[in-house]
Amino acid sequence: MDHSDKASAPTAPFARTLWTLAPAAVILACQAYLSIPLMPYLADAWHVTQEASAWATSAFAIAFACGSLLAAPLTKWLGRRATVAWSFAVLAAFTAIMPLTGDLLSGSVVRALQGLAAGVVPPVVYVYFGERLPGERLAVGITIFSSCLSGCLVIGQMAGQLLAAAAGWDSVFWISAPLLAVAAVLIYKVMLPDALPPASHGTGQSTAAAPHLGRLLPLFLSALVVLGGITAAYTAVQLYGPEQLVGDANAILALRASALPALIASVLLAPALSRIGAGRRAAGALALAALGMAAAGLAHDSVIGLGAALFVTMLAATTAGPALIQAVGTAAGASRATVLAVYGFLLNLGAGLGAQVPQLFGRFVGVALCVAVGFGVAALLVGFLAPSSAGAGRSRTARQSVPAEQAHTTTRA
Repeated sequence: MDHSDKASAPTAPFARTLWTLAPAAVILACQAYLSIPLMPYLADAWHVTQEASAWATSAFAIAFACGSLLAAPLTKWLGRRATVAWSFAVLAAFTAIMPLTGDLLSGSVVRALQGLAAGVVPPVVYVYFGERLPGERLAVGITIFSSCLSGCLVIGQMAGQLLAAAAGWDSVFWISAPLLAVAAVLIYKVMLPDALPPASHGTGQSTAAAPHLGRLLPLFLSALVVLGGITAAYTAVQLYGPEQLVGDANAILALRASALPALIASVLLAPALSRIGAGRRAAGALALAALGMAAAGLAHDSVIGLGAALFVTMLAATTAGPALIQAVGTAAGASRATVLAVYGFLLNLGAGLGAQVPQLFGRFVGVALCVAVGFGVAALLVGFLAPSSAGAGRSRTARQSVPAEQAHTTTRA
């Protein structure tokens, strides 16, 4: 967005905006991960194996990735406020339909439609923040919203497990649907209408030179691993975790809850870690994630050891995500919007594929070591092949370019 566009746009009330959009983000993003603890219930309802029911997670995540690519054209057509509100409304409708599905095919189709609607929202919200939030509050707003999205990797699993145990798996969707509908109404009331006709919001990039693909390729490949690795790990825990863990609902709930401090810690450490160049920060975090997953494979028979290893992995992955965003934004130069759209697509595509990885190995150790290798390779790619400009974590260009364009990465990372 042009600075002149921002100057002409009225400033949104910070507290009211965040108090509306942050809880809405939690409800939306939980839809992606609540299907992981629901796999046993879905398998029984659809008369398939638990491994096959993992498609409920993959279908949502892959469609979510595609939805991020629809954000820009929908915004030009409808405007930012209407795009976000209608996306929530459509998501609410498909969420209400989900309990009515009776087999794997129909369930996966509805989950994909859910993901497609949900994927539109984060890109538009981030651009809206860049237009409407005061400059001195922009970073805080983005951090809060992105933390709500990434926190749902854990919160969604916990909510799905608790609600399914208390009232049945279909209650998860029956409760979510009206909450999403209410969120749609509140969002339309709180978000400001576009100050300019949607089509006039140009990026000013049409005459800019395209970035060098070779410099961005390592970062693109790493995007597949960040959410994909975490999704594979938690899916494998659900399917092939230790017997004393999988057979004990309280124990597996505690394991999921143990990752929440890691998410909080990654936010608290962000200001200090931002002094390190984005490329080096991403490479180091990915290397730590590799060590965490290797430790998880070695400690797979110990609930405490597995919990500690997943804590380290989650902390590392949620640190690597923002660093990769900054590195991509810096390397993309004037083509940030397009490049970050591709990055966001690959990030969420990785999450969808990650849910299928456990079926290739049939046991947790194999999945853990595979994910560890993936994180390790990504660390090497970013550390040695990513552009040198990605290391300029404290440069003014990097600081200014990323926030308004983080739209294209939904993360939960």
